[in-house]
Amino acid sequence: MSIVHCRACGKELHVSAVMCPSCGAPQHAGSVKSQTVAWVWCLFLGGFGAHRFYLGKIFTAILYLILCWTGIPAIFACIELCIIAFTSPQNWAQKYNGGRILPPINGFIKVISLIFPVIIILGIISAIAIPSYQQYIEKQKSLNTQPVHDEI
Repeated sequence: MSIVHCRACGKELHVSAVMCPSCGAPQHAGSVKSQTVAWVWCLFLGGFGAHRFYLGKIFTAILYLILCWTGIPAIFACIELCIIAFTSPQNWAQKYNGGRILPPINGFIKVISLIFPVIIILGIISAIAIPSYQQYIEKQKSLNTQPVHDEI
């Protein structure tokens, strides 16, 4: 059990306490970062570093913005999407919320996090394969329409 001291009166209280039971003073300074909100930012605007701005990682967020035209930040955002979804609420609270545990991320979001990278990979493969297949079909049609000469 982790014990901290009240910011106002100094009495001992649990690390996850929102208010001091003795004096009623709020215990968490700064904003609370929701795991679900970070996941949504990462899903929709992760290639531009929106989730990094939300989590307060300004340097890497600006780096994502500078390199967004290369597609590299989008690849990293796909990986971070899974990391955000599967981080335990305790680890998330320790890293971003000063120990304050919020409700866990929804199971549906975890399923989407696993399906989303697969959909992207299938899209890339089909974007490469479909034009190649169409060229193959056109080539076969042109070969089949040429007259055949029999030499006797």
